[in-house]
Amino acid sequence: MMKKLNSLTVLFIITIVMVLLMVITLQRPNDMTDDEGLLFPELYGQLSNIDTIKIKSSQDEFTLFREGEDWFIKERWSFFADFNLVKRALVDLSEAKILERKTANVEQFSVLSLEGMDEGGESIHINLLQGEDVVAGLILGRERELSQTGGERQFYVRRAGEEGAWLAEGYLNINPLMLNWIKSEVINIARERIAQVNIIQPNGNAATLINLGKKDKFGTPEDRDGTVFKYAQLGYDIAGSLFQLKMEDVQPAGEFSRGESEIVTAEFFTFDGLKIITETSFDAEDGYYYSTIRAESTVLADAPKDIQALNVLKTAEQVQEEIATLNKQFDSWVYRFGGFVGTNLMRSTSDMVTQSGKAIPMPADVTGFGS
Repeated sequence: MMKKLNSLTVLFIITIVMVLLMVITLQRPNDMTDDEGLLFPELYGQLSNIDTIKIKSSQDEFTLFREGEDWFIKERWSFFADFNLVKRALVDLSEAKILERKTANVEQFSVLSLEGMDEGGESIHINLLQGEDVVAGLILGRERELSQTGGERQFYVRRAGEEGAWLAEGYLNINPLMLNWIKSEVINIARERIAQVNIIQPNGNAATLINLGKKDKFGTPEDRDGTVFKYAQLGYDIAGSLFQLKMEDVQPAGEFSRGESEIVTAEFFTFDGLKIITETSFDAEDGYYYSTIRAESTVLADAPKDIQALNVLKTAEQVQEEIATLNKQFDSWVYRFGGFVGTNLMRSTSDMVTQSGKAIPMPADVTGFGS
């Protein structure tokens, strides 16, 4: 009787263990063969070799390529791509983790937005290359809906050369539109460096703004502290036009025509010897402003003590290096700006302060900042 009881006990224990093993098997990911569960286990160590990124979707198709430390967009006249955006995308791809295997049934791919683009699919195809060799390829499907609002997210994906789909976790926010990869920051000159701004109309009339020797304090040479701007922050805004200046688009100068649009020249002088010249016109047909930019040396201005104390001014050697870098970047390009930036680069005296003056008719200020 005791032997029979022991046998039943052993059988019961074995049954329980088998059930537990079955439950664990069902709940864990179907494939754990990838190193550390990474989507591309070897990619991180190969990032420095990646020199081409091809992105294709139903919305757009373009190629990013690297020369030295810079990235460019092939289909946008090989203009600069946003280095930080490219770097972030590469790192995010290398850090993406596999959560579990999903279906290998092609008929079910549409549910995960992993169907082909020819069928109207919403997937994004990303290929990372070294020369002509594909280092990693990914088909990025839809995002899995989660209750969380921050942190890593989950996406359905397929790796190039594989039939099956995966659920992956990471920051796989690969933008499918080419213009969103463009380097939008044109120039970044600290407002505190600006000593004077001259905005010169085609007829020669000029509106002048000067630094009053205090941080963020500007006025006209005539009225100084008594200057009454069209709105309180206008002097601050004009002087800061070159601070983190971002464009909306770019064109090669050789393919651009201003037509009959008049050109307004703005000169920005810094205390440390940099001069930035913008030439801007307004296109009444499309409602945008178009500027060319160049950098030159200018005579050093006597920086007030309060400005010197800010530690933003550069040495003569640094300014010369800055001029060379900027002109290499500006060469042969025309930048498109929206109303707030464009209007401030073209303001006449009567558009800047509350006094009358002669100026060319200005386009309507649709930003709401000029009234």
